[in-house]
Amino acid sequence: MEPAIVGSRDEGDRVSFHLVNLAWQCDVRAAKKIVLLALADFAQQSTGECAPSVRVLSAKCGLSASAVRTQLHALIADGLVELVIKSGKESFRVKLGAAA
Repeated sequence: MEPAIVGSRDEGDRVSFHLVNLAWQCDVRAAKKIVLLALADFAQQSTGECAPSVRVLSAKCGLSASAVRTQLHALIADGLVELVIKSGKESFRVKLGAAA
């Protein structure tokens, strides 16, 4: 049996299926798209923010940690994801559609 993948989603947060749908429509290559989809899946509906670890993203995407880091940097460079630092903790903001 596969282990459960645990992310950083608060119990009260609603998942943004809208962001997931927008991520599917992005014209990006496969590895970048799967990381974007994972971030969109974790993102809060109201803010587009999420804070999954590289380890969690690696497990969810089926990519190595270094591949996830590479794709995160590429998504940030492309303006599709923003790195957010609050109180010394890193999180990500998915910037698609109205959330951009």
